[in-house]
Amino acid sequence: MLIGLIIWWCEGTKIRKDKRWKNSFVKVIEVTNCNHELIKIFIDFLKLDLNIPVSKMKAQIQVHRGDGVKKIEKFWQSITGIPKIQFNKTIIREVGHKPGKNLGTFKVRVYGRDLFDKLQSMFTKELGDLLIIE
Repeated sequence: MLIGLIIWWCEGTKIRKDKRWKNSFVKVIEVTNCNHELIKIFIDFLKLDLNIPVSKMKAQIQVHRGDGVKKIEKFWQSITGIPKIQFNKTIIREVGHKPGKNLGTFKVRVYGRDLFDKLQSMFTKELGDLLIIE
């Protein structure tokens, strides 16, 4: 559980203001990274520690032109267990420095204000004392 919390703290999206509404905030759990092992650990944390079913998870991949989109999408589906139907449209950037050499950047996303608050509370409880700087 601690590893999942640390991954979210380091690589996750934090609360942000919702530009569409005054005094409203977006509370979504997201982690973005290109390391498939880190993503797998975080997804296991979501499933095992937070009891979030894969059916509630959304995904998105970002690749560079020339990276083999279909192959990369299949790779991330197999690593995460998230079906393709739950993937948002893949973002394709201009040609990168190493075309065809990487597996893109993957984002896993789970919606839920209550879930976000629970995760924030877990983080404060488990790691709050460790982060106090005197």
